[in-house]
Amino acid sequence: MIIETAYAIETWAAILWDNMEFWDFVLLAISMFVLSAWIFSILFILWWGLLLILSGGKDDKIKPAINTIRYAVIGIIVTVFTIFVFPILWRLLGLDVEKYAEPKKIFQKIEEIGTKIFWNSSSFNWTDVNNVDTLPSDFSDL
Repeated sequence: MIIETAYAIETWAAILWDNMEFWDFVLLAISMFVLSAWIFSILFILWWGLLLILSGGKDDKIKPAINTIRYAVIGIIVTVFTIFVFPILWRLLGLDVEKYAEPKKIFQKIEEIGTKIFWNSSSFNWTDVNNVDTLPSDFSDL
């Protein structure tokens, strides 16, 4: 159990911080902030949407649900707006932000994080996919 936990921590560290420079760390921090803001906003929309459906038409339950959904949507809009406006403002100040705050790089980093976390291809056994039995054409033996 302890060895498995230590291996899991080492694997996560290798996924997130493998050969990282300072600007890569800044890009990772921005990407993680954007990703977490989106995830929390979507969870709030789903949860409070469910509570809105289950409110039974009571105003004391509808108003907080609608307000929270509204704030979650505003949070998504502000996050997306910030991704595209922040680099423009920093360029106007004369700072080089192409290293870490360009929207294309942020989205690529989010995709890379998602791929490493949710699709670990090294643990997927591709031979099992090729050995799947096919269904009979007439289904007569069922």
